[in-house]
Amino acid sequence: MNSSCNCDCDCHNNILRLNKVSSCPISQISSVQPSVPSNFTTGAIWRNPATETIVVTLLNKSDVPQTVTVSVLDWQNCAQEEMPKEAFLCGESQPSTFYGPATPLTFTIPAKKLLVVHATPQNAWQLSDPCYEVLVKTPTDPVFPTDPVFPNDPIILNTWGINDIRVPQEGNTVLHQQFHRTIFL
Repeated sequence: MNSSCNCDCDCHNNILRLNKVSSCPISQISSVQPSVPSNFTTGAIWRNPATETIVVTLLNKSDVPQTVTVSVLDWQNCAQEEMPKEAFLCGESQPSTFYGPATPLTFTIPAKKLLVVHATPQNAWQLSDPCYEVLVKTPTDPVFPTDPVFPNDPIILNTWGINDIRVPQEGNTVLHQQFHRTIFL
């Protein structure tokens, strides 16, 4: 055990700590690869009043299929209800439960293909606090990133809100690098 550690420290366990403030030195084992959260959030987005549909694009740029889960939450009330969604793979509509109870959409995107998800706000007319959030869960270990700060993600995400004539609405666009990596509990 390292004598420079205090008793609250677990530095004798050879753990790599990311984003943790500690008086212990960071110790690494050469076979340990830093984990990078592979889940993403836009955070709460204030919906433009003309937004009729929220579009999420997911491009699988890898050579293998990738399974993702897309959730679009309506933060307009405390229930944080899931919005109904339709999925389109390479422009073709996919079977969905759009007319059933709204749930997160889990889909396996084939290699080198584009999945487009359309989510529809249910209370678009009620604009007291029109906030929503896009959450995307990607595979736990889709790739081992060579750079934990700017990893080479196999899925590229983008989202924007569009009006009834399919024009993107100002303020509702979040591009891949603007999504926040997060850990879902």
